[in-house]
Amino acid sequence: MAKKKILLLNALIAASREGEHACRRAAMAAANPHLKSLFTSRANAFALAAQELQACLLDLGQQPESVAIPAPSSGRGIGKGSSDRALLQAISKGEHAVQRRYARALRAHVLGSRLRAVVRRHYRGVQVSHELFRVLHERYRSARTTP
Repeated sequence: MAKKKILLLNALIAASREGEHACRRAAMAAANPHLKSLFTSRANAFALAAQELQACLLDLGQQPESVAIPAPSSGRGIGKGSSDRALLQAISKGEHAVQRRYARALRAHVLGSRLRAVVRRHYRGVQVSHELFRVLHERYRSARTTP
């Protein structure tokens, strides 16, 4: 059971790191200052989540696995020259993937009450930001189609 808990925490750390890097790339590529700020804020939230999960692993007496930093070109729709709409779509998809990972983690019966509370709090944060980015993407889409 402890092995599954460690694997689960390492997977969530990796997901948080990937989300952090994708949001930082999107912040650098965004033209809209408000979106830059939102992407940066979300990147910081992902970084804090990863740090907190790493601390949980250390409390279990384990070292977090080293996570390879994704190459700047690996994020779909994220890069210089990407439209803000494309950035929102890419980040929204990424947030959805992270949301699914956290949901699976919460369904697993290997987390203790303390870890479950941490994962649940992170999951709620991902849910809120995913919904925000989804709504923003819809607004950008409707603004583009409206004459």
